[in-house]
Amino acid sequence: MRGLHFIVGLLSLGLCPWACAQWSELLKEEEVAYYMDKASVMPVHVSRYVWTLVDLSKEEKSPTGDNYRSSMVRWRVYCKSDTIIPISVSYFEKPMGKGREVTKQDVQEFRTRETPIRPNTYLAALKKEVCAPRESAGS
Repeated sequence: MRGLHFIVGLLSLGLCPWACAQWSELLKEEEVAYYMDKASVMPVHVSRYVWTLVDLSKEEKSPTGDNYRSSMVRWRVYCKSDTIIPISVSYFEKPMGKGREVTKQDVQEFRTRETPIRPNTYLAALKKEVCAPRESAGS
């Protein structure tokens, strides 16, 4: 029985990026809302890794032709150069990353070119959140 509990625990840890995410709203428009998972922010030198969620008001088609209502993207944000790279994208059949994952795309970082972050977009809001200097515990 202990072995079963151990396996279930490991499986739940593997699902944690989706199951445990605490989505904070970045930007909301009429047809779409953008969120980020603040707990997923991982600093690496002058860049940050972070997960975002895009929640649509109606179904759209994924690149593979499947219908989806939300998508999650893992980004690498380059704070100094004001650029960004998508690393992984998952498309879900229901809002807020729920339901079946209808398709996914994983990109090798070293093969992807950095894209400039345009002003007044959800990616600009994301960069502002993840690249802002963190306050120390004593202040």
